[in-house]
Amino acid sequence: MNPKSEWVLADFNGILEPGLLCLSHTDEVQTAEGHTISLQEGMVLTAFDLDTDEYGNPDNIFATGVVEKSPLYAQCKGSLWSLRIDSNGIRNESDINRV
Repeated sequence: MNPKSEWVLADFNGILEPGLLCLSHTDEVQTAEGHTISLQEGMVLTAFDLDTDEYGNPDNIFATGVVEKSPLYAQCKGSLWSLRIDSNGIRNESDINRV
């Protein structure tokens, strides 16, 4: 998994199909620290979205996977790049912070 500072912001409402997340409608994404990354097929990235737990505490969701061009059915809606989520699936940060 990439260092958290290199995680990229994505909208997890953009699940295109099981295991495939719309990553971007442009050729670039922003990291958690505001740096711009140019997307390329085959890159391994960790995408995250802001979320909270049942008590309102920050508990962002994230998924790691491989960048690929979005399928044609999504491209016609503006999606250029997608993330093929690895076998760990979509998790919350609290999942990796547990001892």
